[in-house]
Amino acid sequence: MADLPLGALTSLVEELLERRQAARKAKDFTEADAVRDRLLAAGISVEDGADGPTWSLKNN
Repeated sequence: MADLPLGALTSLVEELLERRQAARKAKDFTEADAVRDRLLAAGISVEDGADGPTWSLKNN
């Protein structure tokens, strides 16, 4: 599998985080957790903070 350019990865993750934020706002925590779990399974950890979520690649 080819390496994904960082800009493409950022775009994909940000899109999923927007989806997660919308689910949280709608109090659809099942969907919000599913998005977070999907990101985690892909090796991306999400941290919620006062200014919104941030993400980073997990170190194995």
